[in-house]
Amino acid sequence: MKRLIFLVALISTTAFAQSGKRSIAPNDSFASNFQTIPVVANTTGLGGAVFRSYVAILNPTASAFSITASFYDATGTKKDATITLAAGELRVYGNFLATVFAAGGGGAVTLSSPDPSNRFIVSSQVQTGNFSTDVPVFEFAGSNSRSFAPGISVNSQTRTNVGCFNQSDAANSIKATILDSTGKLTIGSVTLNLAPKAWGQTGITSVVSDGNVQFDPSDSAVCYAVVVDNNTNDGHFISAAEYRP
Repeated sequence: MKRLIFLVALISTTAFAQSGKRSIAPNDSFASNFQTIPVVANTTGLGGAVFRSYVAILNPTASAFSITASFYDATGTKKDATITLAAGELRVYGNFLATVFAAGGGGAVTLSSPDPSNRFIVSSQVQTGNFSTDVPVFEFAGSNSRSFAPGISVNSQTRTNVGCFNQSDAANSIKATILDSTGKLTIGSVTLNLAPKAWGQTGITSVVSDGNVQFDPSDSAVCYAVVVDNNTNDGHFISAAEYRP
């Protein structure tokens, strides 16, 4: 299955209800009754920097409803919480993991309602100090297709982390191959071995400039790379885009 599934499949219960016509582009955002935040954090990182997830959830409808927030950590352990939204209400969380789940560390979060009419809008960032990194929120499931995160660098000024959320109910071995800018020279590789429904992230140690990461999962997953400034901890989030010839 291609990223087309990731971008279109659930549109039957979400975006088809939107008015007007529009083309669909990667990471397009829609009001939906099911959304995935691929990475959330409440942790201390390199140099003592504190990383925390800012999340805003808007109910644009004329009816009140509740959504289920599910947090999946590095072991695949699931923790649920209920968020109730009044009609038109906006909920803002400066530290989403701490406030909603009383949790620390990192992981992935899904937000869902069984009723397709209960559509909501989510905005997410990982913040540290005076800087923030926008994290795209996905309305659609990933697949086991190869995917690419282009534009990474690892040197004295920047570092790169790669991460994935295993959306399957089985163990998932995901190989991340670091390629140079030509896409022909392999610089190095790392493997994320994730338990069912687990999230994982690791650093890239191979030195590369303007390279890309090729992800090859054994089952359904959403993956990404984050390029971080070593001085400010300001990050650039790169969603991995699927491609299968």
